[in-house]
Amino acid sequence: MTQRSELKARARERMSGKYGTLILAFVIVQGLLLVSSLVSGELFPGDSVLDIVLANVFSFILSLIVNVMSAGMIYMYLNIARGKQYSLNDLMYFYRNHPDRVITASFVFAVINLLTMLPSTIYSYTAQVDVNDINALADSVVRSASMLIIGLLVYEVLVIPMEMAYFILSDHPEMKGRDALKESINLMRGSCGRYLMLKASFIPLMFLSVFTFYIALLWILPYMVMTEAMFYRDLMGELTAEKEEEERAAQDYVNPIFGGRIQEEQPHPQQFWRAPEEPAADSYDNREEQNTADNEEMQSNVQSTNSTEKRNDQEDTASPKEQRTPPAQEEEEDNEPKPWDEYFNSLK
Repeated sequence: MTQRSELKARARERMSGKYGTLILAFVIVQGLLLVSSLVSGELFPGDSVLDIVLANVFSFILSLIVNVMSAGMIYMYLNIARGKQYSLNDLMYFYRNHPDRVITASFVFAVINLLTMLPSTIYSYTAQVDVNDINALADSVVRSASMLIIGLLVYEVLVIPMEMAYFILSDHPEMKGRDALKESINLMRGSCGRYLMLKASFIPLMFLSVFTFYIALLWILPYMVMTEAMFYRDLMGELTAEKEEEERAAQDYVNPIFGGRIQEEQPHPQQFWRAPEEPAADSYDNREEQNTADNEEMQSNVQSTNSTEKRNDQEDTASPKEQRTPPAQEEEEDNEPKPWDEYFNSLK
């Protein structure tokens, strides 16, 4: 479960550099809703019961059509929240992909809105107020505002479990509208209070927008929708997966001075101040193989040594025969005349 402050921080991060497209999409959708209300008022301007009913029915039908584009805006916001490609063409996404599914979900929302706003609507058409009586006029304004606020609160409480339907249809456009509403109720189970508090946290910003002549709403309302998109991603477990990936990446990273990145198979990497560990002892099979190799090498060394000694003995045996001089040859060498023999002979 992601904290409200983190949801808002992620929403602002995704909105960075995209305010122009987000605000333009929001203005287009809200502008069409306003135009549909004005058109219905111009077509049925009378104060009779028939004109009032026809004006509300016509506005109801137009709102269903425009809500298909509202769902397209949700689709675009969800793409931005996930870091995917987006464009203003996303507003027409559901006109090309099962618009009837969105109209079914929008019909349920519109009926609930009509029922919750019915007391305020009836009072606005039936109240007889003397304009010259300031006290009566102030009392009428307070009653009308109270009915409107109560109606809005009741509407929000009733539709909160179903408000993820457009997000679900963005992921599953082939799903029926009724099934999307049921899936939203199941998904929001246990999270309605948290979602209500998330939406209520934007009320102070809306009050502060009065000092900007409501121009700040052009930023506040898209910011609110983007935060709701992050809330949906949190319900789907996407934000949890992102945080785990970020934590894993942070753990895998080490300052390049100390060795770059840690290998996954080394949960406790060697630090630069630690001496290298000695290699682990060989297994029994490895020792047997090593002993066998050593024995073979020793035997080959012994055999080579023996062959070398035999070869040396043969050379020693043959060398005296080759170097021995025959006795006769030695005697001949002793009988040869010497120089001094000639000298002694001359003296004789």
